[in-house]
Amino acid sequence: MKILCETQVQNRLTQANKTPRMVKATLAVGFHTTAKDQNGECNKDLEIILFTPQDKNGTRYKVKNNIEKMFTKFLKDGKATISFKQPAENLMIKCDPIQLKGFLQTLKLGLDGKDSINLRMNIASATAIPQKSQPQTKMNITNRGDYPTKGFPRTLKSLTITGIKLCKVTYDMCSLRNLTTLNLSFNTIEKIPNELGRLALVELNLSNNNLGDKNDWQWLKGKTIQSSLKDLDMSANKLEHFPPPLIKYEKLVTLKLNNNQLTRLPQAIRRMRGLRFVHLSINKLESLPAAFNNIPLEMLDVWGNNFQQLKEYDLDTKSSTSSSSSVSGVQNLFTCSPLWLQAARVVCQHKLPYSSATLPWVLVDILSEAPKCACGKLCYGDTVLERAAMATFENVKNLVFSRDRLIYADIVLCGSQCAGRKQILAT
Repeated sequence: MKILCETQVQNRLTQANKTPRMVKATLAVGFHTTAKDQNGECNKDLEIILFTPQDKNGTRYKVKNNIEKMFTKFLKDGKATISFKQPAENLMIKCDPIQLKGFLQTLKLGLDGKDSINLRMNIASATAIPQKSQPQTKMNITNRGDYPTKGFPRTLKSLTITGIKLCKVTYDMCSLRNLTTLNLSFNTIEKIPNELGRLALVELNLSNNNLGDKNDWQWLKGKTIQSSLKDLDMSANKLEHFPPPLIKYEKLVTLKLNNNQLTRLPQAIRRMRGLRFVHLSINKLESLPAAFNNIPLEMLDVWGNNFQQLKEYDLDTKSSTSSSSSVSGVQNLFTCSPLWLQAARVVCQHKLPYSSATLPWVLVDILSEAPKCACGKLCYGDTVLERAAMATFENVKNLVFSRDRLIYADIVLCGSQCAGRKQILAT
């Protein structure tokens, strides 16, 4: 009987492994028939033979009176270990549970001296089961010398290139159509080519590079990556501004922008409804958009930012009392809201379905990206009033921040007499 499995051989005397990890192998069990004895009967010795890529001729182990112990506690998981007396080695086996169980049952029949159809094969003529070469789906490069000079396998699904001072993303990487995980952290990359946006990446790690603000972020506008990406890490890249195209990544679950130089986040972040884990520690943020209250976050990490210390925040009391004419002017502007803004507010208020196929693109952009007033109205244009108030972030389950500071939220108001403003002032 022969089975395909993964094995590892450990020498009990030296505690050394013949193979550093599990390797694909063929295990065979059967009788080794020798010369006839004086009575004319053939001598049969039960043996196990192990074929590995490194040992194609096979290593033979006698079975009778040579097995010290068998470990089958994890047989249901497809794992077992056979300890031989001579040589003093442990044969660790990982295989399909059904095949492994059948192999051990056949071995037991042989030890009991019972005949079995699976034991009638002459072990001396046994050969390894041919194995089809599996396409390479994963590559990990941590040394410059390991970088492939003849390109990457087209079958790669996961590619990691870290700590080799890689300065650019090559066309070869951008042509790996099966790629779903790409890790290029701890390099010196300054610009990302637009072609990367054509890959259906699920995880992308660009942390500890030199992206800065030299990028036009066109690669983030790729429709393919926009609809597939769920985990993005751009920590430690000296970013001074939030990449604008990111607000359209509605399926993004994890966003890491730690250790940058961000001073502000856009109100349109409310569009990223899929976000659950946001990491913004060690930046220069002085406040957060109130739009975070529209996203049910599992984790929001804003430790190490420039939030104000424990004291009351001035809520635009000067501008509201010093210039009554400016306030009345703003009131008039909002009283006579343009028709397109009123239409957008109606769609938002009644939660009507919309798309670029049913509405003009201007209205779609307003509905998707314009900030909302504290009273729930959409705001748009230069007449938007932005104020700050202490944020409560009721929808954030785990909030990480410096305990000696207060987090303030940027509140957008549709007018100086807005009910949302009165509510904020009451708090």
